[in-house]
Amino acid sequence: MESYPLDDNEQGQSNRQIGNAVGLAPDEVELWVTALVEDGSGMGYVVHFSKRTPTEVLAKVAGLGAGRTLNIGPID
Repeated sequence: MESYPLDDNEQGQSNRQIGNAVGLAPDEVELWVTALVEDGSGMGYVVHFSKRTPTEVLAKVAGLGAGRTLNIGPID
């Protein structure tokens, strides 16, 4: 697990972790991820992207579903 500076806020850490999982920079996560929901198995999450997300950003996300969602594993 990566370590981040102590002065980093919780949202920034979360954006970095999600970004690492989906292949985006933390600022792209901040702009385009609309929801992060537990997948029901207790072992992962579903990442939801905005309808306004540019195609070039979506193209960076390997495995992205047609509904602009992606299942990922644990992020902590």
